[in-house]
Amino acid sequence: MISAAEGKIWTAVIRRRGEGFERIHQAVFDLQDGLDSAVQQLRRQAGETPMSVVIGLDSSRLRFLEMTLPPADAAQLPFLIRTQAEAQLPLEGEQMQLAWRLSPAVQGYGCTVAAARLDATDSALSRLSLNGRLTAMVPEMAGFARLRRHYFAPTPEVCVVLRRRTDGFAMALLDGAALVQCSVVHADPSEAAQHPALVMQDILMELDAIEKKHGRKCPVYLWAQIDPFMREIEAKIRQTGWEVSILEADKAALQRAKIGADEDIYGPQLDAAGLAMLGLSETAPAFDFLQMRRMAQPLEDAKRRRKQRLRAIGYIVGLALLCAAVSFWSLKLQVRQLQQELASEVDELKAETLLQRQNYQEAVARARLDLLELFEALQISRDGLLLDSIEYEMGKPVKLIASAGSYEQVYGFQKRLLTQNGVSQVRLIDPRMDDRTKQVKFTMQFQYKHFTK
Repeated sequence: MISAAEGKIWTAVIRRRGEGFERIHQAVFDLQDGLDSAVQQLRRQAGETPMSVVIGLDSSRLRFLEMTLPPADAAQLPFLIRTQAEAQLPLEGEQMQLAWRLSPAVQGYGCTVAAARLDATDSALSRLSLNGRLTAMVPEMAGFARLRRHYFAPTPEVCVVLRRRTDGFAMALLDGAALVQCSVVHADPSEAAQHPALVMQDILMELDAIEKKHGRKCPVYLWAQIDPFMREIEAKIRQTGWEVSILEADKAALQRAKIGADEDIYGPQLDAAGLAMLGLSETAPAFDFLQMRRMAQPLEDAKRRRKQRLRAIGYIVGLALLCAAVSFWSLKLQVRQLQQELASEVDELKAETLLQRQNYQEAVARARLDLLELFEALQISRDGLLLDSIEYEMGKPVKLIASAGSYEQVYGFQKRLLTQNGVSQVRLIDPRMDDRTKQVKFTMQFQYKHFTK
């Protein structure tokens, strides 16, 4: 588990034991030494045991968003999620990594998205040479959620857990063994002592956001060594109408799993053990930041094959150049003769001048947009869609605004347009259902031949 607040990497090695789990090793490493170094040392210390790796990202580095997605094929969902995330976050799509959790809605899907800057995820992966063994990269609170059912006293399926951290308070909404969302209220011990009202206000604001998402006040459980300030938090939350309790650990179960030491039961080592258990689970966890990478892997494989073909073509071109060099001297003689013919005049015009005029006319023709051909491609693809407007300017993508009777009709138009000659990089922007007209309004941009380059 990566902890940005403490500059540490907390690790645990877990194995199955009967129907339960057992921690066979734990260690702490400096974050500045790199994740790859920590994993390699852990493998040596654990006896080179074959293992998968689960990375827990510090929740303070994440931003959670709520969005509603229209009914769509699974292959279309990542594109729709990224489009809406780009509209809500002050980051370009290339600067962030996304993970998500879907839930059924009346129309389409409800979606909670976790967004991280690429420097937070890529820094974890760029120096990790065990990508083949990497199982998941999730928020670190996902580990605690995995532990709750097995190592704590029974609690409602849906509840909120409030935990103390060295840099403040972590709050997580849990549903069974799954993490729904989490957040961090930043406040070091001195700040909490000097400005307790401000810290309390931030905690209540996070609880209000959870109530808005879930539609009701969920039971709240405190997980920390209870001191006077935690008692004050408990009383204040209860005053605002929330049901508050102390989360109780099943110490016997924790001891059987060898993760019940009093010195680390409240700290990051517990989360590291839960993350390790995720690596042994047969169910794919929510908010896995590797999900987007896995979905993009077929495209990466296609790019790799294309590079191999280009390399082969390069070898062929090299051989062709070698053959051309052999006949260079004979070609040079022919070029000299052609230059003489181009310099000769007919009706006071040189052949070279005529060729220059012809090349200029061809260049002008290539720079113009063939509107008839473009409109024909749109007509073939639209299949009943109503095109409201089309904008085009040399060097910029072609942009069109249209409406359709359903989302399926919009996606079908996008697929058919991609098959047209000269059309590429078709991007669907903000499809929305107009409640009054029952039409899906959308904007689409695409590259067209040389005109938009």
